[in-house]
Amino acid sequence: MLTAYPAANLNRDDSGSPKTVILGGATRLRVSSQSLKRAWRTSELFEQALAGHIGVRSGRIAREAATILIEKGIEDKKAIEWAVEIADYLGKAKKDKKQKNDKKPKDPLTSAETEQLVHISPAEFDAVKALAHQLAEEKRAPKRKISLCYVKTVWR
Repeated sequence: MLTAYPAANLNRDDSGSPKTVILGGATRLRVSSQSLKRAWRTSELFEQALAGHIGVRSGRIAREAATILIEKGIEDKKAIEWAVEIADYLGKAKKDKKQKNDKKPKDPLTSAETEQLVHISPAEFDAVKALAHQLAEEKRAPKRKISLCYVKTVWR
């Protein structure tokens, strides 16, 4: 099935040219399903229909927990250690990798990020924030062998 799209809306290759395909002996502009799905996801209609239910894709979710812990008076070093443990529940936490030519001071909160992007629902993100508030109030590290699915029930 062929569908007409305006040329300005097409996905483009690395040189900025619209992608093409030869179909039926004619060169046609090509739209990938990936670009269509992205257009749907970023549309206002999609956001209005799913308001409050759209998750986030980020590697910085545990970084938010570290920020909350620090704001609540937990010592920076402890807050980052605890946030790294939370990041390990979400994915693989970044480790401090010192590079020889790195002259800029590294942001210590970087180690509280995950190496890969994590997709998390608004409810799960709220649970991570609630966990950070709970840990700050109790002034303790997160328990080790508890997965994120138990965060809401155990730490609320």
